[in-house]
Parts: sequence; C-alpha cells; structure tokens
Amino acid sequence: MKRVISLWLPKFATDRLCRLRQDWLDSPLALVDDAGGKLVLHAVNTVAEQAGIRTGMTLADARAILPDLQTSEADFEAENRALTQLSDWCGRFSPWTAPDEDGSGHAFGGAGSVWLDVTGCAHLFGGEDALMRDIISRLNTIGFTACAAIADTPGAAWATVRYTAYKRKRWTNVARGRARDVIAAMPVAGLRLAPATIAGLQAVGLRRIGDLMPIPRTALVDRFGSEVADRLNQALGDRPEPVSPLAVSSPWYARQTFAEPIGRTEDIVLAVRDLARNLAATLEADGIGARRLTLAFYHPDGTIARIEAGTSRASRNAGHLARLFTAKLDRIEAAFGIDAITLTASTSEKLSPRQAALDRRGEQDDAGVAELTDRLSNRLGGENVVQMTLQESHIPERAIMTTPATARTRPAPAAPWRTATPLKRPLTRPRPLRLLPRPEEVEAVAPVPDDPPVMFRWRKQVFRIEHADG
Repeated sequence: MKRVISLWLPKFATDRLCRLRQDWLDSPLALVDDAGGKLVLHAVNTVAEQAGIRTGMTLADARAILPDLQTSEADFEAENRALTQLSDWCGRFSPWTAPDEDGSGHAFGGAGSVWLDVTGCAHLFGGEDALMRDIISRLNTIGFTACAAIADTPGAAWATVRYTAYKRKRWTNVARGRARDVIAAMPVAGLRLAPATIAGLQAVGLRRIGDLMPIPRTALVDRFGSEVADRLNQALGDRPEPVSPLAVSSPWYARQTFAEPIGRTEDIVLAVRDLARNLAATLEADGIGARRLTLAFYHPDGTIARIEAGTSRASRNAGHLARLFTAKLDRIEAAFGIDAITLTASTSEKLSPRQAALDRRGEQDDAGVAELTDRLSNRLGGENVVQMTLQESHIPERAIMTTPATARTRPAPAAPWRTATPLKRPLTRPRPLRLLPRPEEVEAVAPVPDDPPVMFRWRKQVFRIEHADG
C-alpha cells in the first residue's frame, strides 16, 4: 500500500528570511505585500504572532499594535526557489519528492509544503515514526519549523498535518486503512478547496469532512461542482491523485546515512565503494547497466553537492563505477560534514548476461578500453574524449562525425546538404583516394544533350567512358 508524507512548514517564508538574517531570529517579523495599493502582511513569524500580529492586517494597523515590528518585502520567487531546494534536500529520505502546489511559499500566510512518497523507504530509517521524527529534527536544526503526517493518500496526509492539535510530538501517523476515520472530524478546508467553495459548504451546514461522506457524489457535483467530489474521493483513496515528482526518480539507487556526519576522505571513499556495490547488485538483479550516474552528498546545513559521471557503455562493475567518482571527491566541501550519500543510476540500459568463453582475452580488452574511455572522459570532460562515427555523405569532410565517447545515443546530425528524399541505397562505393587542391575543369562530350557522356577531356587528355550512372 502506498504511503505518503505531507511535510508542512507553517512559517516557511519568515524562517527562510531568518536563516539569512540571524539578527531577526528573536525579533517580531512580518513580510509585506502590495495588495491593490494597500500594504498588507503576507506572513508573520511566531514572535510577532504572540504579540497579536496576524496575516492579512494592514501594515499601518500592525505598526499601531507593535511599533518595533521588523518588516521586509515578500519575495514569492525566492520563496518558491527555496521550497524547491528544500524538496530536493528531502531526497535524502526518499527518491520521490515534490513541492506541494497547494501549500507552497506563495500561498497566503507564507507556508510551505512538500510531498514525500516513502513507500518501501520507512524501514531504512527505523519505521515511519522514526522517519518523521528524523525529518522534523533535521529541519529544526537548519532553521525551519515543521510538522509531518503520513497516510495512504496525499489528501489524507495533507488534511491531517494541518488540522491535528500538536502538543509534544509534531507528527501524526495515520494507520493503514484508517484515513476515512481520521479525517472525518476535520473541517472541509482540509480537502484543499477554494475559499468560495468552503464558504458555500459551511453555509448549508456541511462543516466537517465526515458530513460529506454519506452524500451521493452526484449530488455534490450538482450543487458544488466536481471539485468537492474529486477532492473527497482522492482523500479517501477512491480516486488516484497523481503528483509529479521534482525529478524523474530512478528505481536504481543506493543510499547510506550516518549516525554522525563524516568528513575524512577515507571515510567518504569507503562509503562510495559500498554504495557502488549495493547499486551494482540491484542493477544485476534487474539485468540493467548504468550509463549515467549521480552521487549526491547531503550536508547538515541543508545544502546538497552532486557529482555526475557517465560510461561509454552500460556497466554494473562496482569497482569501475566507484573509481569514476573517487577521482572527483576533492571537489566536495565537507567542512560541516556529510550525513547522507546517495548514488543513482539516472540513465540506464539493458545489459544481458554474457556467456563466459574459455579465452576471455578479447572480452577483457574491450572492457579495458571502455573503462579507460570512461576514466578519461570523467577526468578531462566528456566533450574532450570523442569517437569517430561514419556518415553517409559524398563530401569527404562530412563522412566522419565526432561524438562524445560517453554519449548515450549518437544519432546522425541534421544534414542541411541532404534533401528530404531518403537515399535509395546506401553509399557503399569506394571513396576517392586523392583530392585535388582546387577544382579543375572537365569537358564532357555527349551525343545528345541530357544524355550520359561518352567521353570527357581533362588536362588535355581524352578519356572514353565505359559506363555512366546518374
């Protein structure tokens, strides 16, 4: 059964700014937006909230209540970029993460929200409760206030994380199959409905999600449109809810987390080798070889460093894959340590098992050349190590095309000298052995115009033509 975490950061916008301005951590802070020529508070931090400041107030009213209120202009683009970066950071817990469009930083109130599909991942962190506790603890460490809820559907997790009364722990685990019972007592706003729709439901006495459950869906559609029925069905799991991940996740990856951050090069190298072995085992089980790999380092301060490497042909040789990265580890800044590393085969190809021969010299030679090509490409740059590919062209200069040796596909380039009509037969005839430094005149003689020539004169000599084509 699918398990989804909805991560909610109610003070995301102000937390983001306080991470940049440490002197504002203990000061009342509000982000101001221009709403039709009137300055209103888009978001406020906890200190300002405790002093009676609320989102939606005009700046003048807020100043009257709290003259020393710190203010800054709301920056929606920066908030969305930061939320995307945070979603990327959550990749340390799951390969499938995405910013929540219904709870992103540009929402009124400056909240932020992230989806994590942790199906099959929780046991790696000691269970679902331990996973959510770890997420919230790490976010608090880097300056974000967060709550989390896990459920069978995104809709149930979204409603639960926002409408649960938190006391000590700031996460909620909705047991498998219990989403209907848990969200029934929650307000209809937990279905992610438009404000006008929420007001319409409340006007007729439908205030809780449980009030909507016994009503036929057709009646809800007739009265309130399809939005209410769709959101209700999604929250209950009666209708799938597709959520696009931040990046296309690969099923072939390996992850390693550390109880304490590591920083020594020797420790990082050992971790990379372990990851390569684990990834190679997964690739071999599925008959797959890696063509492009990404090694991601997650730092305690919330930043991520990545190294990419490619191969000239599909490979699942653990030692070779590890060596592609060990030469690049000096690029990683580990001053604050590294507390998680992931290795992902972002591009892969089918790699069938090979029958072992008695004399494996040729096979070993081929593998050695491919591995040497990979090491050179990753050290010197993929564009600096190329291979030649024959092309069908009458023009000798265009008969060979160079392509990066580690390119996954090597299609023929668009040839402007060719017409749209395909060639009737491949150019298999021998190419000329000699090229003249400059064009020379050739006088052709034909019995009738437009007929094939019977002879031609070149350099004052006459040559008889035995056969002509074209």
